[in-house]
Amino acid sequence: MENVQEHLEKLDRLIDQGWELEIIKLISTLHPADIADLIDALDEEKKKKLFGLLQIETASDVIMEVDDISRELLIEDMPQDKLTRIVDDMESDDATDLIAELPQEQAQDILRKIDKEDSEEVRELLKYDKETAGGIMQLELVAVGQGSTVQDAIEHIRSSAGEVEDLHHVFIVDEGEKLVGILPLRKLILASPASTVGSIMDPATIRVTPEVDQEKVADIFRKYDMVSLPVVDHDGRLLGRIMVDDVVDVIEQEDSEDIMKMAGIPEEELVYGSHILAISRLRLPWLITNLFGGLLTGYLMWLFRVALHEVLALVTFIPVITAMGGNIGIQSSSIMIRGFAIGRVDFGNLRKFLFKEMRIGLLMGVACGMVAGCAAVLWHKNPLLGPIVALAMIIGITTAASMGTMVPAFFKKMKIDPAIAAGPFVTTANDIVGIIIYLGIATLFLKFLA
Repeated sequence: MENVQEHLEKLDRLIDQGWELEIIKLISTLHPADIADLIDALDEEKKKKLFGLLQIETASDVIMEVDDISRELLIEDMPQDKLTRIVDDMESDDATDLIAELPQEQAQDILRKIDKEDSEEVRELLKYDKETAGGIMQLELVAVGQGSTVQDAIEHIRSSAGEVEDLHHVFIVDEGEKLVGILPLRKLILASPASTVGSIMDPATIRVTPEVDQEKVADIFRKYDMVSLPVVDHDGRLLGRIMVDDVVDVIEQEDSEDIMKMAGIPEEELVYGSHILAISRLRLPWLITNLFGGLLTGYLMWLFRVALHEVLALVTFIPVITAMGGNIGIQSSSIMIRGFAIGRVDFGNLRKFLFKEMRIGLLMGVACGMVAGCAAVLWHKNPLLGPIVALAMIIGITTAASMGTMVPAFFKKMKIDPAIAAGPFVTTANDIVGIIIYLGIATLFLKFLA
């Protein structure tokens, strides 16, 4: 949507003036996702006023596009009969997602009031974990027997037009409702009306069962450039389909979760909410981890106090050594975490990635070490300090790159999500190792430095 701010200012003004007809005229030209963006940007009362002006068909599209906070607010004061009509108008997967967010008593009341077939579909989908293929599939689809003619299939599509909105493929099943093929809509339209769909279908080789993780589903869509994916039971019977728009949401959700986990915040919804104590409770363990790591680093510096006392210039490069090691470690660990998440890295090719990161670390260590070493000589006029700083940085950065590679792999092997644990561990460990390497080398050559 162009001129978002302009629309928002105009809408804000119209709501203040109570010009409902003008508001309806303004939003009637907008996509539901754009209306959702406007609702999210308004204050609480205006969110409710704008949403209250939406027709049921539009409201059912908008309600799942707004953010979690806005949706919770809108549902809170919404009349039960209106919410029921909204749910009844939604596709099965969206209706299931909304029902799952409601209190159990309210959800059951709505399920009793909506169309019986729709209610059964939602109850069926609620059985699946929300982060699986079953949790994101929808039951609305077009399926025909493999003996049906092209004309029969087209007539079936016409009769299902009110129920199935997005149609890219017709699914072909046998007499036992087992999936045997997929027929792209373009291929169907171009075929002879008298042809059987079984003779022109494509084999349904790419499919998933309901328990497959949604990340794996996203990988399948990405790998095969799919727009829809059939979901079958373990006997091959067709259950539903997953659409690409839902997979886009999954990718966004998973990426957000990974970012939050790397920051030590496993629950994204809390980040943007007002649950101060809950947010603090989530962040505190990771801060405590870093705190103890900092204390240990300080203790190591105390152990090497003789070297620091004799050659005060050594203190100058402690932040440089630790910062460079921490940075390269986080870079390597981020690459590994992402690699594991999208399937580019596994334990079969781990050694290749380890040696690659070590070589990269060595190259960067040499480059940065030479710069830091020259700075040390020019700054402190001590010809031996430069090589010590350079050597420590070379070893430290190479070690950090190796740790950044191996630590996520270790946590993955231990079945601990590396996105949660690797970041704080790598940062703290590299600080400790960097101090030991730097001050250890300095201590060995202390008599030449002093």
